[in-house]
Amino acid sequence: MVKIGLLALLATVVLAVPVVSHPQAKQQPFMANSHDHYSGSDTICTTDSAGSKSCYPKVFQATEEFQVIMPGQSVPPGLHVQIDMTTGQRMAKLMPPGESNHGDSAEHGALTVVENDELGDNGQIAIGKHSNHQADSSLEAHISRLVTATSNPGSVADSTHVVQALGKLEELVHDTRHASALLHDTDAVPTLLRLSDPKPVHQGMPQQSWPPVVRQLSSVVLGSAVQNNQKLQGVAMQSGAVTHLLSFLKSETNLKALGKHIFALSAVIRGHSLALEQFAQHGGFQTLRDVHPFALSTSQENNEVEASKLESRLVRFVDDLFNPEFNPNPTSEAAVLIREGALVWCNALASRLINNLEDIDDVHETAVPAFQRKLDYARVLQSLKTAYPDKCVLPLELKAWLQDEHASLLSLSDVDGIEEYRHALNELDY
Repeated sequence: MVKIGLLALLATVVLAVPVVSHPQAKQQPFMANSHDHYSGSDTICTTDSAGSKSCYPKVFQATEEFQVIMPGQSVPPGLHVQIDMTTGQRMAKLMPPGESNHGDSAEHGALTVVENDELGDNGQIAIGKHSNHQADSSLEAHISRLVTATSNPGSVADSTHVVQALGKLEELVHDTRHASALLHDTDAVPTLLRLSDPKPVHQGMPQQSWPPVVRQLSSVVLGSAVQNNQKLQGVAMQSGAVTHLLSFLKSETNLKALGKHIFALSAVIRGHSLALEQFAQHGGFQTLRDVHPFALSTSQENNEVEASKLESRLVRFVDDLFNPEFNPNPTSEAAVLIREGALVWCNALASRLINNLEDIDDVHETAVPAFQRKLDYARVLQSLKTAYPDKCVLPLELKAWLQDEHASLLSLSDVDGIEEYRHALNELDY
């Protein structure tokens, strides 16, 4: 279903919106037989959080249908690449014969951004072409274009070229070499942060903020470039990424852009002890506590659905922050600040549980049920209670709430997932 409000937004930043229809085929990884992590000359192998091992080719194998581009895969030239702005997922397929060159070399490909693929929309933003044979000069050109745009007030009103450049950079930075080149360009990170900033570009002109699609894409580019790379995380941190992203969380009003800022922040600090320390020093735990996606919901259709999903992702991110596997070697100062953060979030999660969340009536059936969101809260709260018993002392009001909640579940025994929720409440009870 194409949303009128969405098309109106895109019309302000995009000149043409082609319609592409495709099946959502996925690239199937094969199972690994040994090693928790392996990267051979032709293969990438990973182990997920559940312990399942999977491997896939280093070079993306395209077909005539869209397939998911796996993390770390390089994408050959001449493909049609698509980015889902809701999930950040990238997909690619072979270019149809009639669309392979558009007057240029057949080595060129097309890149599109899908604003909301989950709703079945086929509206896409056409953001140009890219030649991998000129990737280095192309990267520099895109960065230069963005630097120029941030110094030109007129670029805010007509940001089509900014969207194009960001989309092409997002495609490039999934290659480690290009990600490194981006991060080591002294203008790149500051420029991306300016584009992600929800505050007005010029004081006294609130209408001159960068459009949400620009703010989303710039944070996606930054997060995609640094994730799982400690050296690049360090460069981003030294360029002010942590402090700026935290400030964006305080002023962002667009739910999707807010989600991308959280993605970028997570990518910068995940597994990097100094970045985590800086996050904690600048009140990161308190800032995340004060992010309330539901408070940002407006009358626009499906904003509450987006808010429910973002809130669940936010709580899971918080869970990662307190998980030793997230950062096994925090600095001594970070360890102290993490303990203080546990107190902040222990109180916050208990309060959110007590203030019962209602189910959201969603015609697309994509909303997160209230008990599922409360399950996330209960799990993280139990984890904090176990890991930091001196800091996480649950309020007496929670015991009364637990009794009432157990009683309310008696009529829901046949609902999928309800037993898991009931078990989590039992674990939390005391």
